[in-house]
Amino acid sequence: MAAREDAAAVGAPAGGTAPAARRPGRRRDESKDEVILAAARELLIERGYDGMTMDAVAERAGAGKSTVYRRWPSKVQLTVDCLLCAKQMTIDEVPDTGSIRDDLLSIFVRATRMKSDDLMTGLLTAVREEPEVRAVFHEQFVAGRVRLAREVLERARLRGDTAPGVDLDMVAAVAPAMVHYRKVVAHRPMDAEFAERLIDTIILPLATGRPADAAAGEHALLADAR
Repeated sequence: MAAREDAAAVGAPAGGTAPAARRPGRRRDESKDEVILAAARELLIERGYDGMTMDAVAERAGAGKSTVYRRWPSKVQLTVDCLLCAKQMTIDEVPDTGSIRDDLLSIFVRATRMKSDDLMTGLLTAVREEPEVRAVFHEQFVAGRVRLAREVLERARLRGDTAPGVDLDMVAAVAPAMVHYRKVVAHRPMDAEFAERLIDTIILPLATGRPADAAAGEHALLADAR
């Protein structure tokens, strides 16, 4: 009786034969994760959040639907991971041109190449309707860009290009806020013309303390001298 109880305690059958070892499960293929996330990002850009379905992601990724759902049980979770894994620009990627204007414009050019703004547009429905997506979107596309603009402005301050005592934290928040308004509220595209007007008529005067015409005129003189 004691032997039988001892066997039960260790999970062995009463006859004393040890149970067969369990076979380990198949290791998750992390490369498939990247393929699925890339497919989801492409579909968000092409079709927007409403048009990006789990079935469409599976088809684009060449994966079974069960494979997608095992990794991401819902479209919201998949979208959140798309945002978290999206490449974010860093100050090291923004060239120090010696000009606040050119530095800030280079952020726009690089964001266009990375299709960051296209992804932002595709997420507008989710931002309005899904709190989880909204929180990550704000951190990645709004707060992240405020930090980047602040670093560019700080670099300009060290060059002596900003007005004494200017609140760079406040100035850095202006451009991302206006871009967010234009895309999310006004539903208008972020194009090169808007980027230049934003920098020339608002950001440069705030950062340098000079009127918009003076800032633009100085830029023109510098461009002619190059």
